Amino acid sequence: MKKHYIFLYLLLFPIVSFAQDIKFKKDKVLIDGKEAFNTERAGTFGAAGYDISPLDSTKPFLSLISNNGGTHMELSDDYVIIRFLTVGKNLEISGGDIRKALKLLLKNEVIVNGKLDESKIDIFISNYDENISGRTLIRR
Repeated sequence: MKKHYIFLYLLLFPIVSFAQDIKFKKDKVLIDGKEAFNTERAGTFGAAGYDISPLDSTKPFLSLISNNGGTHMELSDDYVIIRFLTVGKNLEISGGDIRKALKLLLKNEVIVNGKLDESKIDIFISNYDENISGRTLIRR
């Protein structure tokens, strides 16, 4: 029985040990407890988000907007819009969690040391853009 627990622990250890903890507190983004970015709340009805800027500047380089698809109780149609403000490009990924979108940007090294790596933006967009608003039909 102990072997099963040891095996389970060894299986789950890499998943838990390399996960980044991202929190939005006041006007800051905390990554693993350290201040990483300044934020400013943004968004309109049905969409809420943050404009992200480096700690040493107030000029935002990234905008993360969580859109509920017009249905606040239905979670399956939620998506996040990522806008790269310095290069004028956007992408949309399914799921409404801004923290997961920020983790995805960090994992793919689009954001390195608090700065946007513009050479990796096009690759990131081609890999992850789902063009949700472009393929969604809205009936009223």
